[in-house]
Amino acid sequence: MAFLYRRATTNIDLESIKKYDLHKYDHSKLHFELNHAWPYFDKNRAKATKPHRHSFFQVIWFKQSGRHYIDYEVINHPANTVFLINKNQVHHFCSDSVNEGYLFHFNEIFIMKYAPDFLERFSVSLFNEIGGNQVLLPEEESTKLEAITTFILSELESKDFFYNDLVFYHFQTLLLNLERHRKKQVANFELSPDYSLAVAYKKLVIAQLDKFHSIDQYANELNIGSKKLIRVCKKILLDTPANIVKQLKILEAKRMLSNQKVSIKEVGYALGFDQSTYFTKYFKKETGITPKEFQRSIL
Repeated sequence: MAFLYRRATTNIDLESIKKYDLHKYDHSKLHFELNHAWPYFDKNRAKATKPHRHSFFQVIWFKQSGRHYIDYEVINHPANTVFLINKNQVHHFCSDSVNEGYLFHFNEIFIMKYAPDFLERFSVSLFNEIGGNQVLLPEEESTKLEAITTFILSELESKDFFYNDLVFYHFQTLLLNLERHRKKQVANFELSPDYSLAVAYKKLVIAQLDKFHSIDQYANELNIGSKKLIRVCKKILLDTPANIVKQLKILEAKRMLSNQKVSIKEVGYALGFDQSTYFTKYFKKETGITPKEFQRSIL
């Protein structure tokens, strides 16, 4: 695969860079956007060319060759490269590139509303940073995805009956196609010890979402020290071990709450909360809304 990496010399403090949201707590929105890359970049050039993060997922399809900065590296990419930008991942556009193509932005709630089980799947299969963040599209695949993208754009513009449903299912098709090609391209990728440890930690947390462990307890189960776990999580998962636990608990809570027949008390208990009031406070602190408000938002 013709990707060339050049380590950036700029020393960036994660805490100091700007973080952008997509509609944030406004659950009346679709929580999905699709834009032509060049006009969007040109309009937001001042912000887009500086290292920044998002609280949402981003798929960037570059139709022409160029350069893109991600995770402290400038990547020279060929035409028809798709970048899969995870939440909180540091990136920026390079002003000397053509930057023509498409930008897909979406929040968890967009996937959650239609197919809760796919959220965890895509977070593992596509947005995991393992093996690189890029998918190189073959010519025939590019033609297929171009047709899907054009259809989504027309639906977003028309806002005709059931347009939001059609947007989701066609975007899901697009993600599944990207998943297929990414799997082919990283099939022989050898995980570094740090990557393997980060994956093992996430799996451990997911397996024990009904409990509240200290970071020392998690580290002991992985047979490492807590300082090493903290270092690896910050390096690979772009966050602290404690915040990873919160993110995974909230993700599972949203997944369970999408089933309107499940009570808030049941969800809280399944995630290790003895009282539903504690769970409600925890959920609202992390999301800005209560579990009940979240359920209403995805009706």
